[in-house]
Amino acid sequence: MQMTCENCGAALEIQNQFIRNVTCSYCGANYVVQGGASLQKQGVSANLGDFPSRLHVGAKGKIKGRGFTVLGRVRYTYDDGFWEEWQIAWDDGETPSWLEEDEGMWTVYRRGRVKSEIPPFDQVKVGSSIEINQTKVFITEKRRGKMQGSDGQFSSVLPLDDPFGYVTGPAGDKTISVNYWPDEIEVSLGEEVEEHEMQIDG
Repeated sequence: MQMTCENCGAALEIQNQFIRNVTCSYCGANYVVQGGASLQKQGVSANLGDFPSRLHVGAKGKIKGRGFTVLGRVRYTYDDGFWEEWQIAWDDGETPSWLEEDEGMWTVYRRGRVKSEIPPFDQVKVGSSIEINQTKVFITEKRRGKMQGSDGQFSSVLPLDDPFGYVTGPAGDKTISVNYWPDEIEVSLGEEVEEHEMQIDG
């Protein structure tokens, strides 16, 4: 489905049925996709300077033999640095996932349902364990972040200006991440990916 950027007139081709947010690659205008047929301008996303990475928007590859295409990239900053998350669409048609790249480490995250009460951000401490959906999670990281910029298409609405809190930690063989958005708590389940388990075709 093709739409038009009202800011610069560039074509915006929606590539996936799950897309809810799109950033114009020409001018940075950011839109919420409404009902699959119209766009609502949300603001303007900052241009992202290139940092060395194996990925780029449009790249194709496989993770553990499963084919994917990169739809978009988001960069988040915190006090000591930044990390990037790549929105990937699976070739088998499943809901898109996030592929997090942080200091050379890769983790694939899929969104999970919030099934029970989650402790407020201010009450969570690094080194403690909290219960998320009846699972004990040992908290290894707690920070406040902010979106720096984006490029491409996404299955969720991006927080352009609002800072947020997040905590992560292991739970068995998975990693669980909790984002404390201004109006929502989001839980994601992650699986680490070794360098040799990811193939990039270009």
